[in-house]
Amino acid sequence: MTSDSKSVSSNSSGRASSGRATPVIEPTGDIVPTARSGDFVSFLKDVLSFTGDLSSMTCPSFLLNGISLLEYGDYPHVLAEITKATSSEERIKFVARWFVSTLYGSYNKRVAESNSGEKKPFNPILGEQFLASWDDAEYGETKFICEQVSHHPPVSAIYFENAKAGIYGSGHFSQKSKFKATTMKVVQEGRVTLRMKNSDEFYCLSLPDLNICSIMSGKPFLEMSSTTFIRSSKGYTAEFHWFTKPWLYGEYHKFDGKVYKDAAATFVQDSPAQKQLFTFKGKWVGESRVTDVATGEDSVLFDVQAQPSADIIIKPVGEQSEIESRRVWQKVSEALNSGNYDVASKEKTAIEEAQRALRKTRAETGEQWKPAMFHWVDDSSDEEAIRACYTYLYSAKESIGTGSWIYNNSPHLAEQSAAPSAYASGTQTPSDAFSTAPSSVL
Repeated sequence: MTSDSKSVSSNSSGRASSGRATPVIEPTGDIVPTARSGDFVSFLKDVLSFTGDLSSMTCPSFLLNGISLLEYGDYPHVLAEITKATSSEERIKFVARWFVSTLYGSYNKRVAESNSGEKKPFNPILGEQFLASWDDAEYGETKFICEQVSHHPPVSAIYFENAKAGIYGSGHFSQKSKFKATTMKVVQEGRVTLRMKNSDEFYCLSLPDLNICSIMSGKPFLEMSSTTFIRSSKGYTAEFHWFTKPWLYGEYHKFDGKVYKDAAATFVQDSPAQKQLFTFKGKWVGESRVTDVATGEDSVLFDVQAQPSADIIIKPVGEQSEIESRRVWQKVSEALNSGNYDVASKEKTAIEEAQRALRKTRAETGEQWKPAMFHWVDDSSDEEAIRACYTYLYSAKESIGTGSWIYNNSPHLAEQSAAPSAYASGTQTPSDAFSTAPSSVL
């Protein structure tokens, strides 16, 4: 049966789904200024002949979007509503709903609202921080922290928390890009661990790959690809399949997936031991739906138009520390916004050269840089339940790696008898990355 008025969310705050399919409009803005078309063609020739990771290339300033890669978008009420679930089966649907919402908030919302093409964010400098929050009438404040914890390879660590709802999580991501045919493929490595104070169940998530399409036309847009997973500590798994549009037919931004109970220690594709509970499908930039396998009941998973997004709250640049994103990149962003691309390139080069000089000084003095707010924990040194969760995921998606960047003041650390310094440092990332978070943060 079909119930268009029902949603995975409890919608207790009046955020009801419209029940209508959400139209998806592709961005139509040309990101290349007419006066820079020759420079754009030259850049494309360089890209097509480049064989390494494209993130190491210098991008023309007119192709920059004016914000750091650390900046993040979200639907904080969708995160908080996870805690209203009363069973593991219901809860993993809520987590899947939040996962879809945060992908849209991070990867498409800004472009969709401006109807512009996709541009490149700034590569964060080592130690760069992005601090933000959102307010919700029902759930209060959700805080978000991101720190660039490694430069080679580039790794960004994140932490988010809604204290009123009692939900929080840590994670990290790293991106490697290459050009394939007419598309830029961005492989994402990393993971996210989601926890709740009112439940002993937690969730381990992997990340999708990104595809920047239509670059040759000067009107690029983003699609997602690959398979991702959410694994709960009680044996529930959500499996997502992200699809790019085929050449001659089909639609953009589609995905499907399923939720099943799987007691196995490692993942086996379509194992007969998996007890399927739900299926879902739709568009991650529009409406998606979830179906109960047992009853056939169909409801909204997430609908972009039916769910209000909260305004992000960031301190004025003048009140930010020298290492916070918008202050680091202030002069570059101002030049980009005014269309003065030569000045933007000059200011960006000055930041990069200062960072090279700083790295050289550290190498000469033997100074070892440490993150201010995160530390690395190998899976082999983590909680047994965490190890089991990520062992299962690693057998399905090796890009999650074998360890996690953990926020130093994460509530779960206070509940453990071992202090953060008891953990072993990782081998995939800078070692000995232990420190105490500033008291002014969270």
